[in-house]
Amino acid sequence: MHIMNPFIVSGFGGAEYFCGRKKELKKLKEAFENRRNVTMFSLRRMGKSALVKYHFEKTAKYADCFYADLFPSQSFDDMTEIIARSITGQSKLSGKQLFDNIVSIVRSMGASLSFNELTGSPEINFGFNKRGNYKKNLEEILNILEKNKKKVLIALDEFQIVRTFSEKNTEAYLRSVIQNLKNVNFIFLGSNNSIIESIFSDSKKPFYQSTQYMMLDEIGNEEYSEFIMMQFRKGKIKISESECELILKLCRTHTYYVQYLCNRLYSKAVHISPETVYSVLDEILQENEPVFLNYKNLLTSLQWKLAIAIAKEDKVKEPLAISFIKKYDLNSASSLKRALDALLKKEIIIYYKEMYQLNDLFFSLWLKNYTL
Repeated sequence: MHIMNPFIVSGFGGAEYFCGRKKELKKLKEAFENRRNVTMFSLRRMGKSALVKYHFEKTAKYADCFYADLFPSQSFDDMTEIIARSITGQSKLSGKQLFDNIVSIVRSMGASLSFNELTGSPEINFGFNKRGNYKKNLEEILNILEKNKKKVLIALDEFQIVRTFSEKNTEAYLRSVIQNLKNVNFIFLGSNNSIIESIFSDSKKPFYQSTQYMMLDEIGNEEYSEFIMMQFRKGKIKISESECELILKLCRTHTYYVQYLCNRLYSKAVHISPETVYSVLDEILQENEPVFLNYKNLLTSLQWKLAIAIAKEDKVKEPLAISFIKKYDLNSASSLKRALDALLKKEIIIYYKEMYQLNDLFFSLWLKNYTL
């Protein structure tokens, strides 16, 4: 019988493949039981959505839970459509009358509703009808959910995208609607920490101090190491604690990169040694080389040199320091500051825990090992 690779790199595979996060799950549970909305932020691909879906699984007995990824949204209209799809597509509403009411609103948005022949799940198809009442439609949907028999929990991923909408006062409108809900709670997820923090911690903004903050950090080394060894041993693949520590060190204990490297190692189905780890990592970096080389075409010469310099150091506290500039033969501090700002804006570089580092760990390792 084929055994599933236990190192999931996309989505939520179930409790069996989920590592740790007991404290975070407890916080989410307490917040929901006490009607507090939550703002959760972290680096990209640190496992926010998987954590929320695990929380949903544990909460499903007494609540209807919906997850909506807002990343594709370019407007309030798009956001409303995504939320509507999430609610009708999951078809988890406790009362049929409430579901019928949601469906009628969805149809008023110029959409048609059909049912999948295999699963029986409803599917929404939005046409190209004139838009314009989406704020009202979203408000009506939320008001209907307010009457649901069970409590309702909605997770809005990549919530910072609302800052890019052309519509004015989006945050103020959402805040005015959400603050009056008693049966519906929200988890706002974000991966651009500066924007998310601005939305929820700036005293001049509508969402100021309206949620409980939750920073999703790296999983503890000991806990993650035990999880890795357990999963490999289930597949009858030998691995020692020292190899687990090596994997975590190379991947900065970043969930996605740890999972991806372990996924590739597991697929080899061989005894895991340090040589195996480095060999598979090298394979990954070589596969991605065309993508990494393309980055060079998108950056100026100084931006590229600065990216390499930071990668060589892994993390840098003061990239504008004279010692750092001299070590890597960089330009003057003023021009370097412009290059740094540009890389931060493009999210090639991020500022995390008071250190500058490349956002893409594999790109960072490639620059460190394959460039002069």
